[in-house]
Amino acid sequence: MDDAFPVEVEPTVRAYAGSLGAAGRRWLDSLAGAVERQCRDWELQRGEALTGGSRSYVCRVTRADGGRAVLKLALPEPALTAQMSTLLAAQGQGYVRVLRHDPGRGALLMEALGPSAEKDHDLPAVLALTAETLKRAWQVPPERCALPGEAEHKAASLLALVRDLAGENREIQAVVEQALRYAHERWEARDPARQIIVHGDPHVGNLLRVEGTRIGAETGYVFVDPEGFLCEPEYDLGVALRGWNSHLLASDDPQAEVRGWCDQMAQATGTDPEAIWQWTYLERVSTGLYVGHHGLPKLGALYLEVAFRLLA
Repeated sequence: MDDAFPVEVEPTVRAYAGSLGAAGRRWLDSLAGAVERQCRDWELQRGEALTGGSRSYVCRVTRADGGRAVLKLALPEPALTAQMSTLLAAQGQGYVRVLRHDPGRGALLMEALGPSAEKDHDLPAVLALTAETLKRAWQVPPERCALPGEAEHKAASLLALVRDLAGENREIQAVVEQALRYAHERWEARDPARQIIVHGDPHVGNLLRVEGTRIGAETGYVFVDPEGFLCEPEYDLGVALRGWNSHLLASDDPQAEVRGWCDQMAQATGTDPEAIWQWTYLERVSTGLYVGHHGLPKLGALYLEVAFRLLA
């Protein structure tokens, strides 16, 4: 292992690991040894760490044959199984290609990718790219994925999360009530016939450029870090519109902007703009509460501030 590149953990990853208690601390303490062992076992030369993750350590590596790749070591969570299963089932269709994997160690070796679409300031173009890439990612056959049995619908889990983390905080009562109303509506509208394997977290930071051209990456980009579960496609589109906080705080009419984004995504994918709107509002509130609870209160407050501005 090259000592020129120490194992540096992103602040967001460290904060999340710390919020997991003893298991998270053990993962942090053993990470350097785990990276060294994985590089040795897979004959990898480690390069610089990559930024932007929240639940894993990711770095560039060089393989024994000289090829470039990316090594990921994830925190020990149940969601890791669904992520690996989704990526393997996708076989590079709309998703990053997996070269090797070790579920017991939470390790993935993946194709090297370029930067995300995050820095592209042409927002309509970014949304169009997101929608087109999602349509490819949605083609993952459900029968190939190891899905948990009797998993509850995402609306039910988000309803419980918002209700539990909001508690009796009256300062955010209005946005919480709106989020809970939307969660109930999405629960009542659930439709097993329309459910697909969604990405689960397709924000623009998870949309990365491929190096060169290949089958399955016709847009020039693919997604990384899927959560992989059954839901209606509008859920993914709502998550994709969950961000852009600074942009919306500077907007004179943020609600009109987000409604316009929902319309654009719906037209591009043949889906329901109102369902996208409800999911994106629910996701904005639940994300604000969740990241605040897991050690990032300033970031959480930003999501909730935008949610206040989006109230009718």
